[in-house]
Amino acid sequence: MGLSNDARELYKHEEITRSNTLISAKYKSTLTENKIMVLALKKAKRDEFGRPTITFSTAEIKRVMGRDDGSFYTQLKSVAKAMTGRTMFIEDKEKHSFKFINIIHTAEFENGKFTVNFTPEMNYYLDDLKSNFTTMNMGILVDFTSNYAYRIYELLKTQAYRVEKDNEPLKIDYNLSELKLAIGCVNTQEERVQKELDKPNPDFDYIVNSVAKEKHFEKWYDFKVNVLEVAKRQINEKSDLEIDYEPLRSGRGGKVVGITFYIKKNENYKEIEEKTEQENEILLENGTSVVDTSDNVPQDYEDRFAEIMDYIEKKVSSKDIKAFLKIADYDVERVKAAYDLSKKQTEIRNFVGWMKKAIEEGYTDENIHLIDDSEEKAQKADIILEDYKKEKESGNLAERTWNRIKKRDEYQEFIGYLLDQEGMTEETLEIAYSPRECMELYQNWKMKSK
Repeated sequence: MGLSNDARELYKHEEITRSNTLISAKYKSTLTENKIMVLALKKAKRDEFGRPTITFSTAEIKRVMGRDDGSFYTQLKSVAKAMTGRTMFIEDKEKHSFKFINIIHTAEFENGKFTVNFTPEMNYYLDDLKSNFTTMNMGILVDFTSNYAYRIYELLKTQAYRVEKDNEPLKIDYNLSELKLAIGCVNTQEERVQKELDKPNPDFDYIVNSVAKEKHFEKWYDFKVNVLEVAKRQINEKSDLEIDYEPLRSGRGGKVVGITFYIKKNENYKEIEEKTEQENEILLENGTSVVDTSDNVPQDYEDRFAEIMDYIEKKVSSKDIKAFLKIADYDVERVKAAYDLSKKQTEIRNFVGWMKKAIEEGYTDENIHLIDDSEEKAQKADIILEDYKKEKESGNLAERTWNRIKKRDEYQEFIGYLLDQEGMTEETLEIAYSPRECMELYQNWKMKSK
C-alpha cells in the first residue's frame, strides 16, 4: 500500500482533462506506461519545437510506479522502450474517420531525470478542449493496481456525465472484441492487426478471433475472472464510480459477444477518501509516511527525502529513509556518505541497521572492512566474493540461478502475475530480459506477494 497510497495522497486534489477520442483509442500498454502517460499529459509544457514535453525526477517516477527497489532502472528502461514504439489507433465514429498516431517522440533517463517528449500530433488532443472531453481525478488513476481496471474505468468515466440525478444505473453496451482491443488484451502493434484497423469499417471480431497472434483471456471465463471481476472490485473500492456488468449472448449456443456495463456514482466515495485519510494517519503514526512531524524538520524535508530515495539503490522503505535522515539531523550528505561506505563493505547482513549505526557513529573507511569484528571473516568473505564475481562475469551464475527458479512450483504464478499486471508473456520475458533482469523481476514479485 505504501507508495501507491503516497501517490494517491499526492495527486488527490489534481485533475486531468483529456479528449474522449484519446481515451477511447485502441492500444496495447502496461499499467506503468499508462500512469506515466497520464501524469506526463497532465504536466506537459511546450519545448522550443512546439512539442509537449515533461521532465520527471526519479522520486516522482518511483512514486507513480509504486516501487523503490533495485530493479527500478531496468523497469524504467523497458517502459521507455515500449512508450516510444507505441502506436495508437484513434477512431471518430460520428465523423467516420480514423488515424494511427505515434504518441512519444523520445523518452530518456539521464542525471536522475526522466524526460518524455510527445510528438507534435499530440497537441491536437491537449489544446483547447471545448467539447467531447472528460475530467478525471489523478489520485484515483494512480491508485489502480490492475491495468484492465485502469482502462475500463477510463472508458466508463467518459460516459458518467449521462448518469441522472436520481443515480439510476446507466446502461452501456460494448462489443466484446472492441473492448478487448481498447483495454490491451490484444496487441494492436501487430502489422496485420493495424492493417485491419486501417480499413474504413474494421471488423473487430475478425481482428481478435482470426488475425491477432498475441491475445490474452480468449475464453469467456478467464476474461470474466481476470479482467471484469478485478476491474469491478477495484473501481468500486477506489473510485467515484460504482459498476456492474452482465454478458451479452448470441445464437443458440449463447456465445458471449458483448458486455453490458451498469454505472452510477459511487455514493461511498467520500467514505473511501476518509478511509484513505485514516490510512495515511496510521502510516504517519507508524513512521512510514514521507512526512515527518518533528519540530526541527526543515521546510525542504520532502526534497531531502526524495534526494535520498534517488541516491540509495537498495530496497528500503519510506520509514527507513525517514530514520536515516532523522539520525543524520536531516543532513543529506551524512546519509550519502554512509551509503557510499556501505558499498565498500564486503558483507552487510542488515543493511538498515548498518546504515543507522554508520550515520550515528560517523563511520569512515577504517570501519568498513570488519565483519562481526573479525578480520579473518572479512578475508574469507573477500575470497568468496571474488569467486562470485568471476562466475557473475562469465554469465553462468545468473543463467543457472534463473533456470532453477523456472523449475519452482510458484514460477507459473509469477508468469500469471506478469501477464495480468504488465501484459507480458513468458516468451516476451525471455526475449526482452537477461537472466539477471528476470531474477530482479521475480524477486520484486516475491516481495510484493509476501
